[in-house]
Amino acid sequence: MSNSTPIQQRFGQLQQQGRCALMPFLMAGDPNLSNTRAALLSLEAAGADMIELGIPYSDPLADGPVIQAAASRALE
Repeated sequence: MSNSTPIQQRFGQLQQQGRCALMPFLMAGDPNLSNTRAALLSLEAAGADMIELGIPYSDPLADGPVIQAAASRALE
């Protein structure tokens, strides 16, 4: 039995296949939770290897303007 995480396992599979990972980013709750859910399911069905789900917070200064705007919309 392997002690590797599911992420490590997926990267290992991709490496064996000679592929890069498709890892889209979504901001949770932008524009609303039902659209976030639909987008997650669509990305999975379209073959995303992993999906980064951003958690909105009130002071996203380290993020760029697009992610800052998405976080602000999600918090509204």
